[in-house]
Amino acid sequence: MKLALSAAAVAVEDGVELTVTAKSYVRDLFCMADKVDVQASVAEGMVSLLPGESVVLHIATANTAALANQGAFTAANVPRSANDLKREW
Repeated sequence: MKLALSAAAVAVEDGVELTVTAKSYVRDLFCMADKVDVQASVAEGMVSLLPGESVVLHIATANTAALANQGAFTAANVPRSANDLKREW
């Protein structure tokens, strides 16, 4: 299965910036930052992207472990979209 997006994370002063780029149409992108840090919050949500478009999601966290491993926010179970839903009959 071809992934619809790619993600990169970088630590910033008050959290992490997650840049998500669409490889194909991404419908209703959201970030499940609580998978990495239960106290984390994301300002943006439910964004749709056309192929080639990008969005920067700001993840607010003060968790030093999450900041030290900001790449954890790019794991497949963190940036999610409606593309991830499957219908099996």
